[in-house]
Amino acid sequence: MTEEKTGYPSTEKLYFENAYLKEFSARVIGREIRDGQRVVVLDRTAFYPESGGQPHDTGLLNGVKIIKVEEEDGIILHYLEGELAGDEVHGQLDWERRFDHMQQHTGQHILSEAFYQLVRGETLAFHLGQEESSVEIGLQSITDEALLQVERLANEIVFSDLAVRTYFLAEDKIATIPLRKPPKKTGLIRIVEIEGFDFSACGGTHCEGSGQVGLIKVIRQEKIRGHIRFSFVCGFRALTEFKHRLDWLQAAARLFSSEEKEVPACAGRTLNELKNLKKKQKKLEESLAVFEAKEMLARSQSKIISGLFPDKSQDEIKFLALQLVHGAEVIAVLASLAEDSFHLVVAAADSLKTDVRQVIPVLQAEITVKGGGSSTLVQLVSEEKDKVEEALRLGVEAIKNQSGLD
Repeated sequence: MTEEKTGYPSTEKLYFENAYLKEFSARVIGREIRDGQRVVVLDRTAFYPESGGQPHDTGLLNGVKIIKVEEEDGIILHYLEGELAGDEVHGQLDWERRFDHMQQHTGQHILSEAFYQLVRGETLAFHLGQEESSVEIGLQSITDEALLQVERLANEIVFSDLAVRTYFLAEDKIATIPLRKPPKKTGLIRIVEIEGFDFSACGGTHCEGSGQVGLIKVIRQEKIRGHIRFSFVCGFRALTEFKHRLDWLQAAARLFSSEEKEVPACAGRTLNELKNLKKKQKKLEESLAVFEAKEMLARSQSKIISGLFPDKSQDEIKFLALQLVHGAEVIAVLASLAEDSFHLVVAAADSLKTDVRQVIPVLQAEITVKGGGSSTLVQLVSEEKDKVEEALRLGVEAIKNQSGLD
């Protein structure tokens, strides 16, 4: 063993020798407190530290939970939930978590090589998440047909159950194998080889055969930094994803009282009906606003008309305000309430030559409001819902002071 700058000898990494090792024995060679957490260093470990896009393992040491594993200068640090008794320890991996990571990571190698072979898409980044994983591919666009071919090739490799081998090569021997991309490290390089298909420099844990990946399914794509990020699931995650989507589809089918295959058509018809209903509703609201404006003008003896309309939307009070100022030489100061905010609209008839934007600094001196507008129409919003009546009062006073109207 080599002595590192931490003072501990480098940890023997059992996960390199056997990724399927679920339990092991070891000796504690160091104990520390880091960021208020107990940390132990072992002479050897099967717990994989977070590295290369793959999360760390979890499990137990003498029954004490391991909550985080890190590598520092060749030393594996085990962060514990509680105090660890004794120097001779028995380690138990959370095997379900480890095998899930192996399925996702091996699946990523297969998917990345499929992207490279079929569309020359180089893998720029990899992230293994809790529910789904992702690869960032150096492509600006991809057709649906090309993505389908990539996915199909990846799953053909899975179904072929090719051997997956790991081994170390000296740096000067790297040129003897067709690596997908040059290694970032120097010295001895760990290689993950998927028989006859992919060669990659990688320090992660992997399945021993491509068949154990189970299935690879791309579930989403999005543009990022001029490239494309593909989210995917493998193995048991793919089964879980399929179950969730089937549950959602069946729930939608029940709502529509239809067969599952008819859901898209039913949803389309419902959306069209909703659009038509919204158009009719808008016409009715506008007709009502025209009537309300006439009623308000008939009752008002003031050039400034104000009011609070709790049940109207911002668009509705805007339309009402415009109806008021188009029907007479008045200024309208109207407010409405939303779930956690209020809206204020101030409108003036063109002939009055009044700049309603003057109300903005008056309101902002007392209330947090955002918005703006023109000299004849201002729209504001505030999250201080309880101050809506104060906003109306301040708005009316500001208009009176500026216009001289009453």
